[in-house]
Amino acid sequence: MDTFSSMLILFFLVMNPLGNLPVFIAELDRQPPERYRFIVLRECLIALAILLLFVFCGGEILKALRITQASLELAGGIILFMIAIKLVFGSASGGGEKKSAPESEPFIVPLAIPLFAGPAAMSTAILVGGRGGFMHTLEAAGALAAAWAICTAILLSGRYAGKFLGAKALSALESLMGLLLTTMAVEMIIAGIKYAFLSK
Repeated sequence: MDTFSSMLILFFLVMNPLGNLPVFIAELDRQPPERYRFIVLRECLIALAILLLFVFCGGEILKALRITQASLELAGGIILFMIAIKLVFGSASGGGEKKSAPESEPFIVPLAIPLFAGPAAMSTAILVGGRGGFMHTLEAAGALAAAWAICTAILLSGRYAGKFLGAKALSALESLMGLLLTTMAVEMIIAGIKYAFLSK
């Protein structure tokens, strides 16, 4: 997961824009189109700021908590694997859980946190950001920003995409994302096992 493209794909998968799209649409159902785009952009920017903080402070967090690379790889892989299985066999945000939007617009919770910048995205930011030196961290931040831009574009066009694709197509795409995330999670677990044995 050390190349720019692999980090970009990983961030895109854990931010899960297709899985979050129905929830964004439901939460902002009563908002006019202009307000919808403003709220989505604002919440996405808040989520980006939080994830960038974890990317740049990932190494310090690991040192402060005395967490080894092996344990972080294993824990991150297990968390991602559990989330991936959920995406493959039925998302938490799937069709039947649609709720009516509240009168007041949401702020930070639940759109920015925990939907966009959820536990998986935060742990991934710490994992990727704490892996190498400053140049690696900058590359990770660039990958995060690129993935964020793609996710934000999908969410901004949410109402149109939801109507065009339909619930079944969104569910199928989310399952495909879950399958890709499963393979990446397994790779992280294998890497964690290797780190554990090599460090002894």
